[in-house]
Amino acid sequence: MTAATLLRGRRGRQRSEVADQAILTATLELLTAYGYGGLTMAAVIAKSGVSSATLYRRWPTKQELVAAALASLSSDIVDADTGTLEGDVSALVNDVADALAMNNDDFAEDVAVELRRNPDLRAAVNDKFLRPRLEVFDRVLQRARRRGELGGGLSTIVGYSFVSGPLHHRVFVMGEPLTPAFRRAVVTGALAALRALAPR
Repeated sequence: MTAATLLRGRRGRQRSEVADQAILTATLELLTAYGYGGLTMAAVIAKSGVSSATLYRRWPTKQELVAAALASLSSDIVDADTGTLEGDVSALVNDVADALAMNNDDFAEDVAVELRRNPDLRAAVNDKFLRPRLEVFDRVLQRARRRGELGGGLSTIVGYSFVSGPLHHRVFVMGEPLTPAFRRAVVTGALAALRALAPR
C-alpha cells in the first residue's frame, strides 16, 4: 500500500467523521427546537449541509438517526472487572448515571413520551442503549456466579432493572440530580436485591 493510498484513506475517514458529527449535531439541535414530531430528515440534510445520500447511507430511518444522536451524548458503558460483585455493580451504576447526566433536558421529556408510543423508535433506542448495557450486566452476573457471590435463576433483564431503574426514576420522574450519595444508595439497594433474588 502506497503513502498516497494511506493518505487518501485517512482523508476519507476524516471527511466521514466530519459528516457524522455535522449530521448528529444538526439532529440534536432540531430535536431541541422542534421535538421528535417536528424533526424531519430533510431538515437535518439542510442544516448539516450533507447530501441526502450521505445521510441515508448512515441512518436510513429517522428512528435510527435519533437513536444515534442520543447515543452521541452518552459516555460508553465499560465492563470493569473489579473482582467483586460490589465493585462491578458500583462501576456500572456510575457509568449509567454519568450517561443519564449528559442527557439534554430540553428534549429528554419529548423523547420519553415518543418512546412510549413509537415501537420503531423504542427498538432503535434499545439497540443503541439497552442492548450494550444488558451485555455488560450479563457478564457481571456470570462472573459473580463463578466467584460464588450469586446463585442462578436470576434473568439479566430483571437484575438490570434493579441497577438502572432507580437512576431513571430519579432523573425522568423526580427530576433530581444523581448525587454521589444517591449513587451509593442505588448500589446498596441493587446488591441487596440481586443477593435476595439469586441466593448462593
